[in-house]
Amino acid sequence: MAMIEKKEGFIGQRSYVVPSDLLTRISQHPLLEALHITDIGYYPKASFHARERKSGCPQYILIYCVQGEGYFEINGSRYEITPDYFFILPAHVPHKYGANSDNPWTIYWVHFTGKKASDYWNFLLDNSDTVIPVFLAPNNDRIVIFEDIMTHIEMSFNDDNMVYANTRFAYFLTTFKSSVFSPNSQQIDKPDSISRVINYMREHLTEMLTLEQLAEVAGMSTSHFSAVFRQKVQSSPIQFFTVLKIQQACRLLEYSRLRIKEIAYQIGYSDPYHFSRVFTTVMGISPRDFRKADKQ
Repeated sequence: MAMIEKKEGFIGQRSYVVPSDLLTRISQHPLLEALHITDIGYYPKASFHARERKSGCPQYILIYCVQGEGYFEINGSRYEITPDYFFILPAHVPHKYGANSDNPWTIYWVHFTGKKASDYWNFLLDNSDTVIPVFLAPNNDRIVIFEDIMTHIEMSFNDDNMVYANTRFAYFLTTFKSSVFSPNSQQIDKPDSISRVINYMREHLTEMLTLEQLAEVAGMSTSHFSAVFRQKVQSSPIQFFTVLKIQQACRLLEYSRLRIKEIAYQIGYSDPYHFSRVFTTVMGISPRDFRKADKQ
């Protein structure tokens, strides 16, 4: 894998890497084996974002640019990307892409695979063998759908949410076919107490929050909060908070030069060895091996 310059992520970025054990379960699920997400994210003004995969990627990669500029190279051709263009890179084909250094792109991106992934790719590209940028009329509903998918992917403790997110993703892909997309405004519900707590968790990833603190944010007793949270998310609050921390560690491993122990400190772990054990338990791979892997 080619070496690239890395910075400490992009302000406002959001991403999720589905843990390996969960991916194994998804790939065998009768409702998900045809098409499912492996990685997903939003990178605003992604300066220095670049990738070169000389052997390609095991998954298909959708990149949708909404602001700024970028490029991609495949099969000996280079294409410039501007707002409202998307492209999908096929699996196992060498490629290169990145943000414009002067006007870096803001992108929504997804890695996806499954038995029907190639069929969706052919559908969106009209069975063409040539990968080119495709213009897409901007529509806020598409972004609402993406946010909905990502929110449910983050609730990966709940298999029902994974089914919802990935079947919703199939619809999301069809919105990139302008001939079939019919905008339908969707209202975003006012956040409930559990959503409020999850947002609070995201804002305090550098801390080691207690169950009592989280219950106070929810405005509930500790026992009631634990029961409601587990019912909705199918995870304990602390376990879910741990996964959010590990996803932040994934981002830091990928887009910073911080040492592993420094990353541990940044997400509230004073013992880097304990952090490594927790990371391996959640992601199915050690922090060191994750950093070596070729991710988005």
